[in-house]
Amino acid sequence: MSILTQEVRNIQNPALGAGLLWRFACGYVGSHPTHDHVPLPLAFLVLPIVMHEQTEEFLHATQKVSGLRVFAAKFGKSENSKQDILLSIHDRMLALRHLSVDSIRLALATRLLHLNAANLIPLSETEAAAGIPSDVKRMMKNAEKLGWWCGLLTMHEVSTTLKVRF
Repeated sequence: MSILTQEVRNIQNPALGAGLLWRFACGYVGSHPTHDHVPLPLAFLVLPIVMHEQTEEFLHATQKVSGLRVFAAKFGKSENSKQDILLSIHDRMLALRHLSVDSIRLALATRLLHLNAANLIPLSETEAAAGIPSDVKRMMKNAEKLGWWCGLLTMHEVSTTLKVRF
């Protein structure tokens, strides 16, 4: 097994994905006007955005109060000229769907999330603190921020803003 293959497996694994989905769900519930739960299709956005270096950098650089529309608009700014990265989220969503499903399964098995009528419900909102590397903490914070932004919008608005289809 090559070093690159091992690095991909270290990053793209269901355990990390389960943690990211859990933090996304916590952010979503926290910002949703009625504290509704995460519609299952939105869970497939998390890994393609947070586990992709370039989109994660834009996500990290966008303030929480700015929102999803400001995040998406950053890709089209002339100084960035990265519209193709935004448009590739849908293809990455399809490519990572098996990892997303495995991550959802693990999150359900470890009781981070509960699935009820095609909605994901976080069973705890307390952040994990001990023994988590700083880069994973950053990814978890970014997943929570993404969830916060999605909770403020309808699925149609999220789909239109990120140029994805559910």
